[in-house]
Amino acid sequence: MPTFEIRTEVLVSPEILFDFIIRPANMQAIAPADTGMAIIEAPEVLETGSKLVFKVQAYGIVQQLEHEIVLVEHPRLLHEKMTKGPLPKWEHQYLVEPHGEGHAALTNKIEFEPPGGMLGMILTADRIMQQLEDGYAHRSEALKKALES
Repeated sequence: MPTFEIRTEVLVSPEILFDFIIRPANMQAIAPADTGMAIIEAPEVLETGSKLVFKVQAYGIVQQLEHEIVLVEHPRLLHEKMTKGPLPKWEHQYLVEPHGEGHAALTNKIEFEPPGGMLGMILTADRIMQQLEDGYAHRSEALKKALES
């Protein structure tokens, strides 16, 4: 199963970083503009059992996706799972760890399964991985800018 992972170090405490990532409005703010991410339904603060409904654009097509928050362990872990969307499997883990005095590191780990059929011929694992690399490079820089300024 393809797995994408990226680590971002920020100059804030783990608690501040975690508080930022459990707020869907913040995650929308750091998403690349070309994804057109728009939250349709979400609580102000995520907790275990929360439902996230949002729209994103990829390859010129707007999709509505639903994710369930499977687990929240303050202030270190958020785990979400796609419940409606184009991929058979999408699980995203956000792991926050201390990184030196008053600093934190966020590891995003995404396990996914590309679609089958005709869509799978276009939306391959390599293509999804490239999109994740590009998108999360942007998110990492936007996260640093949002928290460190």
